[in-house]
Amino acid sequence: MEVIPRKGYTIDELTNSMTDDEYRKALEFHKFLVNITKCNNGVLTIERKKLIDIAAAYMECTPLEAYTIIKKMHNYGWIKTLDKDYIIVNLEKKI
Repeated sequence: MEVIPRKGYTIDELTNSMTDDEYRKALEFHKFLVNITKCNNGVLTIERKKLIDIAAAYMECTPLEAYTIIKKMHNYGWIKTLDKDYIIVNLEKKI
């Protein structure tokens, strides 16, 4: 039996989608990341814990919510690489 998703959405797309509030926070944080990484071609060398702490403070949310939003930003392609010691921000992404 084959499952056909409605309107072209898959389960992964639905579970990884952002709420309006998450999208607003992610958009603001992405602009912040672009501004601080422009001169480094989108590369930011930072420990993951520090990135999450900065994101939580910037987005005014809990570290768990900030991590979830960062992972969704990665899934959306706003962040190209999310490693434990650095991230690469997509500078060309039209949001």
